[in-house]
Amino acid sequence: MKRNHGLRRELKLRDLVMIQVILIVSLTWPAYAAQQGSNQLLLWLLAIGLFYMPLAAVVMKLSREIPLEGGAYQWVKAGLTPWAGFMAGWSVTIAVVALYAALGSTLADAAADVAGPHGEWMAASNPFALGLTAAVCLLTYWINVRGLHLAKWFSTGGSIMLLVTFAAMLYLLVRALLAGKVEALRAFSFALPGMSIITLNVFTKMTLGALSAFDQCSIFSEECQKPENDVARSVGIAAPLIALLYISGTAALLAYIAPGHIDMAAAVPQLLQAGFGSEGVGGVITAASVALSMLALLAAVVISVGMLARLPMVAGWDGLLPRWWSDLHPHFKTPSKAIAAVTVTLFLLGFVSLWGAGNNEAAQVAAAVSVGGFSMVYLLLFGAVLFGFRTHSVKWSIGLKLAAMTGFVVSGCAFVLTLVPLGEVPSQLGFALKVAAVLGGLYGIGAALWWSGNRRIAQLSR
Repeated sequence: MKRNHGLRRELKLRDLVMIQVILIVSLTWPAYAAQQGSNQLLLWLLAIGLFYMPLAAVVMKLSREIPLEGGAYQWVKAGLTPWAGFMAGWSVTIAVVALYAALGSTLADAAADVAGPHGEWMAASNPFALGLTAAVCLLTYWINVRGLHLAKWFSTGGSIMLLVTFAAMLYLLVRALLAGKVEALRAFSFALPGMSIITLNVFTKMTLGALSAFDQCSIFSEECQKPENDVARSVGIAAPLIALLYISGTAALLAYIAPGHIDMAAAVPQLLQAGFGSEGVGGVITAASVALSMLALLAAVVISVGMLARLPMVAGWDGLLPRWWSDLHPHFKTPSKAIAAVTVTLFLLGFVSLWGAGNNEAAQVAAAVSVGGFSMVYLLLFGAVLFGFRTHSVKWSIGLKLAAMTGFVVSGCAFVLTLVPLGEVPSQLGFALKVAAVLGGLYGIGAALWWSGNRRIAQLSR
């Protein structure tokens, strides 16, 4: 089923494993899970069993059966309808773009932390944050236009930085366990969480926020050397490693910091300060961890922009978007125009997000929109497994159908609970209306693009 659109096959198995790590692992989610205290282990295990492993199994199956550029876009199109496939690709775009909505502010805050007392002005300066956003966008464009042979080294470097940071957290956890700290032992308790809307909300945010994105490597299928084998193998290698990182990272936080005192915006620096101290070597380690995490974020942005640019490129092949979206650079053989469009969108979004810099509700709305986009992707993907592929040769075992069912249910709960905030907001109803309005508007734009594309196809056929 290989196709040749002029793309270069740059990615090997080791590159895909590192891309899986940089796209999925985040230093933010252990802090959310740690807020549940001794319930965290069971919540992680439930999330892994009910969503993470089902998603891995489905992605491994589909990446072997349909190794086409576009990933979920192609799979849902084959399993359900072209309309559903287009909306799956659009949902990935919504989720990833919203994920980086406050990129400039995040980088400015991190720079202020590294600079210490002399850098306080950085966190309060919108022009500085906008300048950082512009610099990241220019760098991201330059790297992606030159191709995955360069971008993959950024993703590899970012993954290594994340692994180094988690290694420091794991060291602190082992030290606490050997010292017999009660908090460290309690972090591995199988205590049942209380059944409440808050627990369910945290569970779905952990699941869709921390444990999704296995499918995104498959978007590069026609740029992999062996897509029918390596995408599935990368999932099999990365899945247990990522699960271990999340569980051990959360336990490390609980070993040193009480759940109610965890700084959600800077949990890892807080842990390293508690474990290594804030003066001398400890201060250096903390500053280095912040710098490493921001460099890892930069690497994630680079590979994510390249990934998103492939979706309109594939839609251009299908005629749903103007053909120029699919034009390749004459020398580098990359979708340079699509990369430029995605990069400009990211910059404009960063500019708009600064209007609400420091606004907790604005940050929660962006996070909810991102989770809503991911939820819709997996509702469509798992739905294709359960209800689709009527005319396709893909055959599904009972085990995979049951796995898809659990993933479908979790995704549906997560989509509904995007309307419920995790933190304090002035009005829960107002928050729900804002999230619904943003998601409704974005999906309205997607529907308009689909309608316009079908008109274009009809005119060309006539």
